[in-house]
Formats: sequence, structure tokens, C-alpha cells
Amino acid sequence: MIEKRGLSQLEQDKLNIDPDFDFKDIAAKPFSDLTTNQIGMFKWTGIYHQLQPGYFMMRLRIAGGLITAAKLKVVADIAERYGQGELCITTRQCLQFHFLQKDDLHLVIDELAAVGITSKNACGDVVRNVTSCPLQGVCKHEIGDVRSVIETIDADKEFLDEQRNLSRKHKINVSGCGAACGLQLINCQSWVPCEREIKGIAVRGWQYFAGGGLGRNPYLAQWIFSWVPEKLVTAITSAAVEIHRLHGDRTTRSLGRLKIIVARFGHQAFALELIRIMRERKVADLDELEIAPQATPKIPPMPFAGESVVPQRQEDLSTVRVMIRRSEISATEAIQFATWAEQFGSAEIIFTARQNLQIRNVPDTKVAELVKLITSAGYRMQGHDYLPDIVACVGTTLCNLAVSDTPNSYRQVIDAFADDVDFWSDIGPLRIHMNGCPNSCAQHWIADIGLRGTREMQKNGSEEGFSIFVGGAVEGSGHIAEHVVDVSSKAVVPIMKQLLDLYLKDRNNGAEHFGVYARRVGVKYLRENLDLDLDVTNVQQVNQDLTAVFANVIKEAKP
Repeated sequence: MIEKRGLSQLEQDKLNIDPDFDFKDIAAKPFSDLTTNQIGMFKWTGIYHQLQPGYFMMRLRIAGGLITAAKLKVVADIAERYGQGELCITTRQCLQFHFLQKDDLHLVIDELAAVGITSKNACGDVVRNVTSCPLQGVCKHEIGDVRSVIETIDADKEFLDEQRNLSRKHKINVSGCGAACGLQLINCQSWVPCEREIKGIAVRGWQYFAGGGLGRNPYLAQWIFSWVPEKLVTAITSAAVEIHRLHGDRTTRSLGRLKIIVARFGHQAFALELIRIMRERKVADLDELEIAPQATPKIPPMPFAGESVVPQRQEDLSTVRVMIRRSEISATEAIQFATWAEQFGSAEIIFTARQNLQIRNVPDTKVAELVKLITSAGYRMQGHDYLPDIVACVGTTLCNLAVSDTPNSYRQVIDAFADDVDFWSDIGPLRIHMNGCPNSCAQHWIADIGLRGTREMQKNGSEEGFSIFVGGAVEGSGHIAEHVVDVSSKAVVPIMKQLLDLYLKDRNNGAEHFGVYARRVGVKYLRENLDLDLDVTNVQQVNQDLTAVFANVIKEAKP
């Protein structure tokens, strides 16, 4: 008989600690009275304890990344008064505050609630915010308008209030069309609209994918249903969450994601398990479902690359895309963008999975004026989906888990390449993702060039560095990036330059995409053609020099 292992400590905490804290009571307690276990459960309210003792990060839930200008101004005002005037855009299209203090948490929560914004279930072992492609509702390729489906799933009371004790986090995506923009292969559940003719009428239905997820051990989603009537979307979504609750591993957290369950079942058996649960729930019309003929999907490539202004399906309107440097935006900047959205668009802004933002519904007659204002203010608009459009996590500056200073390496790469327009234009579309630890918040597994934080052992300790991966893809059947080499942080720029020079020299027909090239030639070829004997500045001394800088930042934090 197999020995039954006990629950992990966190699973015990989830049974014994109510995650719905009264943060007014928390404010009245000394920080020293809070247990590590209690602070860990703050995540169910979207709150993490930062690397800096006594300071907290709070993540907001923003369904599909869409927010009104009025709400963004409120968020910016809160950031100014409680969060050192800074906001961060996440890869799940949300915003984060940093440097919040314990005694202010309840004030922030109440002020957000007053305008209909919540941080509930933004973190923790729950159903997180629903993500979508950034052009939802305005894209010429979108099949119908998917916004209502996004909002229905995101606001579902079962997910918000009842299914709050899953074995791990649960992520859902709703795409606007079949293309890879929605990142459907990396989510626990993904919905992709499709059309067919029924009795002479074009009817929208959905394809359904499940079992994607990155983290330390990445999995790509499997194709589960090739046709789902729209009336069954919520029922299937709910059934999949229930499967996660029932079958998730609660003894080993690395095995607790839905991706493990789907991989164990296989696509057909998982589809049948969904149907079984829905039958138990008396869901009607299940005979209209069509199980996918195979598990491996074929995802069309993204239809956009490089455009700073995208014509919408609405006549004479466009979406203006703006790159945000390393996802960081000040409260003042947020208010400025909100004001521009009011003056030039429909008073809406959408945050993207590449940690950028877009102003929607701008009349074509006003686009040039808005673009001039944005570029004059110092924001980059050229290079979307190219080398300058880098995704990066917060790294060791704020995160307890990071082992490498992602922001510093990000700045080095941007400073080295972003202004060389001829160079990155010649390279073509290129997705670079930089992650400070193995957890893949910045999604390095799906990047053309992905960096994952690591430590390089030295004679007198260790030096921070990165593992470099290449060839990730979210189109076609998808591909997990493969490891090329580990380098110290000081070698990131020269090694990246070597990789790109090899690509420019070896690519087929002068037009082969970098990811396709990397998968064709293989990591062994790339590794053998890199010069790793580099003469660069000692990064350990740089880190020692920065220690005093970081200490001063913490000292000057608002009381």
C-alpha cells in the first residue's frame, strides 16, 4: 500500500486561516505579531510581502487589461499617496502597487472598492483575472465581440467566492480570434472563438484548450474541444475549475497546477471528465460538444508586428500603442495617459501582456496629434514586437524569489541595442523576455530569446547571471524555448549580440524569423559558435557599489 503523505504547510494554512482578512484589524497589530503563515495568506487579497521588510506589493484584478481613464486616475492617485508614486504593468494585463505599508492596506482596498476595483483573487490558489488579446473589441480579425465572455467569466461568483482553495493558481484566457496574440497555449484554460454555418446562418462557437502553464516546468495547452456552443462556455470553465479542485496535488506544490492534471488525463479523457461533471450538474445540450481530433493545435501567427497605430474594425478609428520602459509607469504618467485617452479616444486604456498600454478608439484625424504628444513626452512607439519591446520582471529589486537583477540587465540591453534602428529592423520581429528566477513571471519559455535568473558559482561565492534560452513559440503547435548557455550578468549583452549576429549571417533568404532559425539550427550549433571567453567588467564589484544605493532607497521610502 502506498503511504499517504500529509498536506503541505500551505495547504494546512488554507484550511486553518480565513483569507478574507479585516485589514483594519491588521493595521492595529504590530508587524511582529503577524505570523509568516498569515502574511502568506494575504495573497488571496492580491498582497505579497516584498523583499524589503515591512513593505507590500498589491496586484489589482483588471479583466482583459481594460480600464477606464477615470479609474486609472484613481489608481494613480492611490499610488501617489501610498505607493511612492509608481505602478507596474504585469504580464497578465494588471497593475501592481509596490512599497505599500501594512497600516495603509485597508485604506487602499476601500478606495479601490469605491470605484469598482478589487485585488481579491489577484494572487493565491484561486482563479486569477481573465486575460485576452490587447485588441479585444476593436480588432479587424476578431470574431464577434468577446468582451462579454471575458466579463462573465471574470465576475463569476463561483470563482470569486467559492472556488478559493485550489491546489495552485488557475489562469484563464479568452482570445478574440484564432491567432497567437491571446497566448492561448500558456493558460490553464483558453477560449478561442470560431464560426460555422448552421442552417444558412453564421454562428459563433468556441474552441477550447486546457493544460497550459509555465513556471519552473512548462507545459503547452492541449486542444480539448473543436466546437463548443457559446451557451456552454461558462459550464465548461466551471467544470475545469472543479476538476482542478478535485484532482490537484496538495502534497507537492510543483504538481498542483491544472497542466499536470490535463497531461495525466490526455485530451480525450479530460474532455470526457468535463462532460461527466457537467452531466452531474444537469447541464443540457452536451451532445453539441465536439472533442478535438488531436491534442496538438495549429495556432495561426500573430497578424501584427511593429505597428504603432492599428486601424480598428470600427470605421475611421485606430488604436495607438505605446511601449512602457520595463513595465514601470509613474502616477503622473498614468494620469497623463488617462487624460490623453479622454481627450483623443473613448476614455479607455488597455494594458498588454507585453507590459505596454494602448489608447483605443482614437479618430484617425486625431492620431497624428496624439502620436506627436506621446513621442514628445519621451515614450517609444517604434519597435513594438521587435527588440526594444522587452518583457521583464522586477528582479532582485523587489522580489523575494529573484536571484538576478533583471532591471539592470534590461537597461543594459536597451542601452546597447534599442537606438540602433537599422540593426533591430534588419533582425525583424523578436520577442525577448527576462526573468529573475525560474518561476517564469516574465514568460521566458515562450520567447525567441529568454533569460532566466541563476547564480554562477565562483571561487569565493557566487555571481548573479542568467540561463539563456532560444526558440520559444506560441504559434503553430507551440514550442518551449531550449537552453543554450549560462552566463554571468555582465555577459548578457555581448552574448546576445553574438546570437543575433549568427542569426543575421545564417538565416534563410534574409527573412527567416529568429525563432524559426533557432529551432532549425539547434542549440548545439549556437552553443558551439559562441565565444564565452569575454573580457567584461566584474559585476560583483558593481553589485557591491549598488548596495549603498539600495539601502538609501529603502531609507528614503515614505513613512
